[in-house]
Formats: sequence, C-alpha cells, structure tokens
Amino acid sequence: MSKRSGGFGVSQSASDDRLEQDLAAVQAMVADKRQKVGIKYDRFITRVAEVLRTNYPSAFPMPDDQLKELVAAVDVIGEESRGLMKKLGEYCAGCGWCCSRTSKIVVNQKDAERISRELRRKTEDLFSHEENEWTIKDACPCQWWNPRNGRCTIYNIRPETCRTWPLAINERGQKMLHPVPECAFAVLVLADKVLRHLRGIR
Repeated sequence: MSKRSGGFGVSQSASDDRLEQDLAAVQAMVADKRQKVGIKYDRFITRVAEVLRTNYPSAFPMPDDQLKELVAAVDVIGEESRGLMKKLGEYCAGCGWCCSRTSKIVVNQKDAERISRELRRKTEDLFSHEENEWTIKDACPCQWWNPRNGRCTIYNIRPETCRTWPLAINERGQKMLHPVPECAFAVLVLADKVLRHLRGIR
C-alpha cells in the first residue's frame, strides 16, 4: 500500500480534503447557530466546558478556547432523541427554569386543542395563535406552574414541548438541545454527549 493510500482505495490527499470539508461544514453550522441564538449560545457553551473541566479535569488537556470549540462542534453534530432525554432524566435539577423563565412556550395545535378540551376552556383563552405558531398565554412564568412547590398543575396532560424538554426542533427539522446555560439538564446532556464522542474517538 502506498504512502498516499488512506485505505479502501482512497488516497490520503482525498481523505484529508474530505476531513477539511467536514470540519468547515461543522464550523459553518456553529457560526450559524451562534448568530441565530446570540450571546446566550456562548454562555451555554462556556457553562458546558466549565462542567467538563470541573468533573473531568484530566480528560481535556487543552486551552479553554479549544475546549469550547470542541463543545460547540459536538453540539451541532447529529441529532438528539427523546429516549436519550428519558435516560438522562436524572440530570434535571427540578429548578423550574423551563416553566418559570421561558419567555415563550411554543406548543403544537393538537396539544392546544387537547389541553383546552381537557380543561373545558376555550382554546383562545389559553393559547395564542400568531404567524402559524401556537404559544401558551400567560407564560414567564407559565400559568400552570405552581411557584409554591415548583410543580406543573397539568402535568399529566402537559404539552409535548414540556415532555421533551430540553429538546427543540431546529429549522432543518432536527431535534437539538435548547442552548440554555441556566438549565442544568441541557448543560449536563451536552456534557454527556461530548464525553460519548470523546470515548468513540479513542
């Protein structure tokens, strides 16, 4: 096998070119997400990097800026799943941030109609529908969040968006994490993903 062969009949040069293209694509996705989410995204990535550095000090022998680049790259690679969220459910601190601090809680039409029916209320009294988007009225905090015990008063009939938190659907229809630095669940799920990728590489 020649020096230029990368195996399976692929030259090392072609393999390197493909790797560079893949890295460029990932960097472009990170830049796009950073632009859309804003400064909150950098705070989220920084928080995940801090957790990794604290919990696994010897696993990441690299400068902070490189660790943040790694975290951001892993964040945009692949797609998350509801099954994984259930598996990692113990990461949820039960802080109620997602119920009390989210400025807009988006739901689907089916959930809006189902919850209204279950509560015997008019849909327009409980939900807003603007620009083809359904949202819960009286959010931040959510009208169904009980501040005394931090629990949801309609937990058994809560909307899909609450059942799958911290997942969100991006513009490509992929399930991705909400980049919320204040949410321990989202932070620890991404930290776990970075560790899984690192183990896979090794």
